[in-house]
Amino acid sequence: MTKTLEARLLDAKTELAKVTSGLGRNIGRLPANVETQFRTVASSSGDVEHWIGLLDARSAARTLLTGLESVADQDDWVQLGAQRVKFQTARLLGVQAYLASGWALADCLTAMVGRVICTPDTGMDPSKPAKLVSHFVERERERKRGTASAVYEAVRHTFGWPIAVSYALRNHFLHDGGRRSGASFFRGPTAASGFSIDQKAWRDLEDAARGYGVQSDQTRPGLAWPTSPQDDLRVLLDVCERETDDALGILVSSACRSMVAHWGCMVGED
Repeated sequence: MTKTLEARLLDAKTELAKVTSGLGRNIGRLPANVETQFRTVASSSGDVEHWIGLLDARSAARTLLTGLESVADQDDWVQLGAQRVKFQTARLLGVQAYLASGWALADCLTAMVGRVICTPDTGMDPSKPAKLVSHFVERERERKRGTASAVYEAVRHTFGWPIAVSYALRNHFLHDGGRRSGASFFRGPTAASGFSIDQKAWRDLEDAARGYGVQSDQTRPGLAWPTSPQDDLRVLLDVCERETDDALGILVSSACRSMVAHWGCMVGED
């Protein structure tokens, strides 16, 4: 896409500020509960800096992974902050930090988006906010998601596979610690193995992604998907990040612009 996710978040802050300003000019022209809903969504503009901070955290974690194997000494020790740890420990911590910060951001953004483009049962329940996979990708929950159909189909068919792969990685590393059924995700524990993925672990990852009801052809036309993604997890992370960021940016922009347009129509300032 033509804009980064950070740029779209800054645009969203501007758009939401228009709603806040407009509400101040039109007090009492809308039912109180309607005005409250507009104000609640518009108040998300105050979270934009935090969201950008999560982008920065993810970037820092990704930087940690770059060339990590090259800084390990002959005994496989790596300097990590004030202490030395084994390469496999540094690798695990970096991947977990990267996936945790990225998916925390996704959860924050889809919770806001859900208040605009999902049904009340889905979008306005703070205990069960809208999620990227369950509400915009996963086919199994189609009847429960309460998402605008055109938005759902567009995201699912254009970005479904890379989002599902990223989410499967997130679940595996944050819930299983990169090891399942006695087998490691990576081909080996040492720096010599780098970030290469075990063949069985890769097949399991693909199966997990398909478990969300998507197929490998549900990508943007012309997407340069890695020909051998199991060779280096970092290459896979970068592709999934780009595609997931675009999906999130589109959802955020669509929701905020819809808010401004809807509010304008409601008060006659369209």
